[in-house]
Amino acid sequence: MSACGRTPLDSAAGGGTPPSPDSGSWDAGLAGRGGSVRDGAATAEGGSAATMTSGFTQISAGAEYACGLRSDGSVTCWGDNTYRQAVPPAGTFTQISAGWYHTCGLRSDGSAACWGDNSYGQAISPAGAFTQISAGGTHTCGLTADGSASCWGEDYASASTPLAGTFAQISAGGTHTCGLSVDGSVSCWGYNGNGQASPPAGTFTEVSAGAFHTCGLRADGTAACWGDSSYGQAAPPAGAFTQISAGWGHTCGLRADGNVACWGRNEYGQATPPTDGFTQISAGGVQTCGLRTDRSATCWGNLAAPDS
Repeated sequence: MSACGRTPLDSAAGGGTPPSPDSGSWDAGLAGRGGSVRDGAATAEGGSAATMTSGFTQISAGAEYACGLRSDGSVTCWGDNTYRQAVPPAGTFTQISAGWYHTCGLRSDGSAACWGDNSYGQAISPAGAFTQISAGGTHTCGLTADGSASCWGEDYASASTPLAGTFAQISAGGTHTCGLSVDGSVSCWGYNGNGQASPPAGTFTEVSAGAFHTCGLRADGTAACWGDSSYGQAAPPAGAFTQISAGWGHTCGLRADGNVACWGRNEYGQATPPTDGFTQISAGGVQTCGLRTDRSATCWGNLAAPDS
């Protein structure tokens, strides 16, 4: 089938070669999943931002949708819902992660629940308790209580076959995964056609895997990125950050003063953040979302905030 009828990651199934980051097939896949990326009511183009004034404690942006964790532990999602990725189950959660077309969350007892696209088993979480979860392209990874990594879903290029070790954080990308070891080093596994799974040496405090690139924060707060930089998504600006998030073709970082800096693709305004006052950010496919100091959710790019 043509790319416009399938997710761009589908072309990697069966051991084929993932699309080039500048081939345009990623954009076609976005359009094919939920109509044109310019269609729909949940749209805020040209860098305009839409804000929802409700109490959130965490936000996570997927391909063309986003989910927010409320202060009461419930989850609210909005945007593209082609695979029911924006219809969370009832119950109380402590963390959420929006992938390309599936979403996962951790319940109060540490068990994982996933919903949305399950073409490769990425939404069938294993039994047991987790301390962190990360939904990627067509795979998902989580950390267990002993710091070991567990992944499920498509295992293209061994993206779902984690390395041994004790990790403090894990991040599932397009077709690769990276983990932050307890000693501050970063290890990555999976597809490495653009160098996204070849982290630099040094000590890091956070890692974030995007589609074809990865970014991390060093001990001094400066950002380091590796992998594809066709749109400048792996060329961070100078200065210190407190959080970083790698998306489809752009990256955003949160400064200590609450300002957000973004770099990379910006055709929908996803790399043009509004002014200060943020406490957390999440870069998705064609949009970025963040939490304000008043716990409201703001999204910019090709996605608006929820209605209620």
